[in-house]
Amino acid sequence: MRRMLRGIHGMSMAMLTVVWVLLMGEVTLGNVVAGVLVAFLVQLVFPLPSVTVGVHFRPIAFVVLAVRFLWDMSYASVHVAWLAVRPGPTVSGIVVDLRLRSDNELFQTITAEMVALVPGTVVIDLDGERQILTLHLLDVTTRQQAEVIRHRVMAQEARVLRAFDPDPEAVLNPRRAREVTS
Repeated sequence: MRRMLRGIHGMSMAMLTVVWVLLMGEVTLGNVVAGVLVAFLVQLVFPLPSVTVGVHFRPIAFVVLAVRFLWDMSYASVHVAWLAVRPGPTVSGIVVDLRLRSDNELFQTITAEMVALVPGTVVIDLDGERQILTLHLLDVTTRQQAEVIRHRVMAQEARVLRAFDPDPEAVLNPRRAREVTS
């Protein structure tokens, strides 16, 4: 019995209960109790294995990541809106490949998703093995403009790593990574 109960997790119970209540459409004592029972049964019948993802959450770095992400989204939204209504020639774009520094596919995916949510950039592909992120960039016509975007994406990856990677400096500072392996 104890072995069966090991698969029951409080956060999962809470989340499944919230989903149940949302599906029912109203918050009542009966719906909450039923949600808790359904959540318990779901975890009992369909236990999930423990997964270690190797994430170290840093609250201050996460706040920096979130604030800068919201700023980037706001700024890019205004820029893209202006491109849509301004008079003049049609806006063009280019496709670029960027090499990410992290070989961790979770951090690569987080970076790609955050870049994709900023207006003006579309993620075309993410090759996790080769660490290549392929993007379509709106209103980029020169190599210098493409470099600015590349620096923004690399800074975004650095913020993701500082917020979640167990040892971000080993990834961000190649000299330190070589010293650790020597």
